[in-house]
Amino acid sequence: MPNPPRLSDLAGSPAVEAGTLRSRGRRFAELLAIARRHELLPFRRLDFSHDPERSALRTRQADHLRRALEEAGGGFVKMGQLLSTRDDLLPEEWTEGLAHLQRSVRPAPPDEVAALLERELGAPVDEVFRTFDPVPVAAASIAQVHRARLQDGTEVAVKVQRPGIDQAVRRDVDIALRVVRFMARWSAEARQVGVQDVAAQYAADLVRQVDFNSEMRNLAALRAAQARSASPDEVVFPTPHEELSGRRVMVMEFLEGDTLSALRAERSDRDLDEPMRAILRTFLRQVVFDGIYHADLHPGNVILLPDGRPALIDFGSVGRLDPGLRDIVQELLAAYLQDDTARIADAVLRMAPVRDPQDEPDFRRDIARFVADELGPGARIGVETVDDAVEVFGRYRLKAPPDFVAAARALAIFEGTLRTLAPSFDLLEESRGLARDQIRDQLRPGKIRDVAVRELLGVVSAARRLPRRVDRIGEAIETGRLSVNIRLFADRRDRRTLDAVIRRVLLVLLGSGAGILSIVYLALPARPTAVLSTGVAGALLGGAAVVLLGWAAIEAALARRRG
Repeated sequence: MPNPPRLSDLAGSPAVEAGTLRSRGRRFAELLAIARRHELLPFRRLDFSHDPERSALRTRQADHLRRALEEAGGGFVKMGQLLSTRDDLLPEEWTEGLAHLQRSVRPAPPDEVAALLERELGAPVDEVFRTFDPVPVAAASIAQVHRARLQDGTEVAVKVQRPGIDQAVRRDVDIALRVVRFMARWSAEARQVGVQDVAAQYAADLVRQVDFNSEMRNLAALRAAQARSASPDEVVFPTPHEELSGRRVMVMEFLEGDTLSALRAERSDRDLDEPMRAILRTFLRQVVFDGIYHADLHPGNVILLPDGRPALIDFGSVGRLDPGLRDIVQELLAAYLQDDTARIADAVLRMAPVRDPQDEPDFRRDIARFVADELGPGARIGVETVDDAVEVFGRYRLKAPPDFVAAARALAIFEGTLRTLAPSFDLLEESRGLARDQIRDQLRPGKIRDVAVRELLGVVSAARRLPRRVDRIGEAIETGRLSVNIRLFADRRDRRTLDAVIRRVLLVLLGSGAGILSIVYLALPARPTAVLSTGVAGALLGGAAVVLLGWAAIEAALARRRG
């Protein structure tokens, strides 16, 4: 039984600066104290069952966890927000309790917020804004939003980073990554699912969220992609005010409406199917065709406007797919719509080729089984679906591109939102219909013209390079410098055949040598003073020769049968 982790095991190398190490150690001790104070230790006491008689216990424990995460702050609140959408894993009492993190985070002190604003804006708050409400309309783990009016009367939302959160998030991320690395060393299951890669990606995303310059770029890119769509007004994105925004402050259009979190808390009976369908359509277009997508569609980041349209906010977590990966996703979508598992496997193998060609038939069968079981009629996609897909990849030692896994997880997060707000909404069936619409949209004359122009430019560029390449090949042939590289024994079957031939040759050589020595010993006269008589030695060597040559004969027979 391995010993429990010690703080020194998680502290890193001795070269780490002493002050940073002490700060991290104090924070680690603080997190343990928070967990004990809110009765979360030992973890085995926590109840995750669905037993109706223990509902009150689960409600109390969920409230303790919510308050502990709020007290810990930063990234820990973000983790709780994600868990609040996982009703596929957690009982209702836990998801309901954690959902309060999306609307009940304590705001930062007003004087600290005013001081930060003045530093970032370079002027007093009342000089920049005609009015500024010091009471935030929303407070989250990393930032809070205030309502204000510009000097020209425009109503805006001012997103202000919580004072000191930048350093706190980086410190907490560092602690979390060290804990995960330690867990991966001790847990084969953690290594198999790639827990370090997942944690590193989440950590990088969290660090990016404390840089509002990055969030402003994300918003601009999403707005530009939405403007090119067939229905640019279907989902609303706020208008940014870049001239007033910076690393810790972001000013944008104020959107009036209720978040889906608030609607869920109020048990609202509003029909959400059409807004959810609009968001799903936008998300599919973002992933499959635009290559940039909102990666954090939890209920607190979706606003329902008075006219019924959905609006998206909080653009700190935005994913991107490079053109090559986007082409593969488009191929996967087309194959899925046609129920063509062979084409699905082809696209997956383009994305992550198998290391051993002999594994390919088994991998194709497992992919076909996964599609039938996890993505067939009536199936419900979730984070566990993504985990199952990653497990199939891991079985064949394949590594799915992290960007692809992140996009799949973003869809699973949105599915968790759907399950809590519109339980009858069939994500997969709706996705099929909406994907067909998206493909038809891409076949509009304007879209086809754009694709044709891009392809023509590629052909022209390749044609311009072709004469130069042909000239180089001709010159290499003329001067005798043309060379062709061939990888011998790249196939595992070739290596196995060579190993078998070498083994049989060695067996024959050793057997023949033992046989010759046996004859020599048997022909020698007996020596009474010898420890081992020549006759016995000859008999032993003869026996060894028979065994070795027989082994070689059996190997050869088996090889002929396999051939």
